Amino acid sequence: MQNYKKILSSISIITIAYASSRLLGFFREILLANWAGVSGETDVLDLAFIIPDFLFYLSAGGYLAITLIPLLGKKDSKDVNNYFLSLLYGLSTVFVVLSSIGYLFKNQIAEILNVQNQTLFIEIFGLIIFSQVFFFIGAILMSYQYFKEEFKYAALAPIVYNTTIILFGWLNSSDPTSTIKGFALGTLIGSVLGHLIIQIFGAKKSGLEFKILRFKFSDVKNYIVISFPLILGQSIAVMDEQLFRYFGSFLSVGSIATFRYARRVAFLPVGIIAQAVGVASYPFLSKLFQKNKIDELDLLVKKQIAYLYLISGGIVIICFFSSEFIIQMIYERGAFTNSDTLQVSRVFQIISLGIIPWSINQIVTRSFYVQQQFWFPVITGTVITLVSFFILLNIDTDGILYTKIIVASLYVYLSILLLNLKFENLKFVNKDFSKDLAKITLLLISTFTLFNFFSFESNFLSVSTVSLSTVLILFVSLNLLKFKYMCILMILLLNL
Repeated sequence: MQNYKKILSSISIITIAYASSRLLGFFREILLANWAGVSGETDVLDLAFIIPDFLFYLSAGGYLAITLIPLLGKKDSKDVNNYFLSLLYGLSTVFVVLSSIGYLFKNQIAEILNVQNQTLFIEIFGLIIFSQVFFFIGAILMSYQYFKEEFKYAALAPIVYNTTIILFGWLNSSDPTSTIKGFALGTLIGSVLGHLIIQIFGAKKSGLEFKILRFKFSDVKNYIVISFPLILGQSIAVMDEQLFRYFGSFLSVGSIATFRYARRVAFLPVGIIAQAVGVASYPFLSKLFQKNKIDELDLLVKKQIAYLYLISGGIVIICFFSSEFIIQMIYERGAFTNSDTLQVSRVFQIISLGIIPWSINQIVTRSFYVQQQFWFPVITGTVITLVSFFILLNIDTDGILYTKIIVASLYVYLSILLLNLKFENLKFVNKDFSKDLAKITLLLISTFTLFNFFSFESNFLSVSTVSLSTVLILFVSLNLLKFKYMCILMILLLNL
């Protein structure tokens, strides 16, 4: 019970910070839609992020906390400081070199990505790729804070980052091209402020003593060996956005922007709820595994997945039946027209189905990584990504069909991971857990089918009806049906 209370406390802190960050990011997208609309310029902005994002994934930057926390946990407290600094300096050097190489080939990258406005692409690419250097360094510094179970300074990073992008976008919002340049400049400055300067301060507050020392090649080599499967493989769980961007470049002008706007809305609840749960619970999951408390670890993960499935499923239903109103209310102003609303809302209906696998994967993948089992989820995700890529290459250029295939691949990935997850010799998906998942699935399908008989208008009353009805149905069902791993009373007790 004490562990649950501590996790909930951490989740509460991160959820508030993530909610603030996502809402700012959301506001940023609204302003981008207002100032640049669904245009070739917004397509260029997304294409300029492909290689920087890929380098970040390639360096396992997105998994630094996952790989570093277990490594730091194995060190004596007196050795942690120097070991961490050795990794910080060594890995930062490697990433600066990778980013510099990427920048040198910016013209070739523009050709490969079929960029229409190469002048704008080259102008903003340097700002964006070097912002990833500070993202990477910040990710290392955040990992140290997570190891110390400190989250507040790390949570400030995306808030500062998004605020800075908004500021520079606004200062340069005279036309779409200037807006994109402003966003790119804000990306660089925001990464320096939020992901470097604040994280240095946060790491010092968490006990890190900075000093000059020569990094040990053996430390960096050991990290790379452990992280090699994450470096080598690119899972569909992190590559779906790149697939949207790349294949969107084959469609009409504005198609990449359409995917971008739809995905940003769909990913909002994932960022606020699921990522907060995943980030906050990982240090606790790691300690439970290291202390060999397998039964407690298994129970905690089952509860997290069950609740995330129910909550994210309810959000999917609301998004699907309220898609046009949601997109209209968020984006339709300025350069974003009613025809853009109809185009984005059609894609949003399909993309919103990905909220379930995006959310649950935040816990399932970490359940493998906490045991330092990297190869299976990464190989699985890489194979599914490659298969999806070749399927997309060999079908008609249809944005809706692209979206369906990418979202379906997320479900395939999640299903395979769940069915193969074990904690030591304890198989995760047991009879009781399967029953809970089956009940939630039946409940969601029944609710979706019920709403499908009605015709909902694109107005506030219809959206309110769908939302309140969904919440009421799920709440009543949670009380009436007997679930092994879900209980409202338990949540209330943990918050007392």
